[in-house]
Amino acid sequence: MSLILWSHPYSAYGQKALVALYELELPFEPKLVDFGDEAVMAAFRALSPFAKMPVLIDTAADRTVHESSIVIEYLDREAGGGRLIPTDPEAAL
Repeated sequence: MSLILWSHPYSAYGQKALVALYELELPFEPKLVDFGDEAVMAAFRALSPFAKMPVLIDTAADRTVHESSIVIEYLDREAGGGRLIPTDPEAAL
């Protein structure tokens, strides 16, 4: 799994995704969303047209995942499931 996380240190939603990555001990490449760099912003807006963070790219699966809660669910599933979110649907609620 080759993961790239686009986020910014001041993004609370990005921090949620980072906690999941570190807790699951998944290797990833961080990409800083630098609002002052037009080239970086163009690349980020190509992934997230509304410029919402975080955005997770899984290059191995050719998948882009938006929104922190969905990113966390995706990471948990990719790491084997049940570590961050219970596998029982009722318990997960």
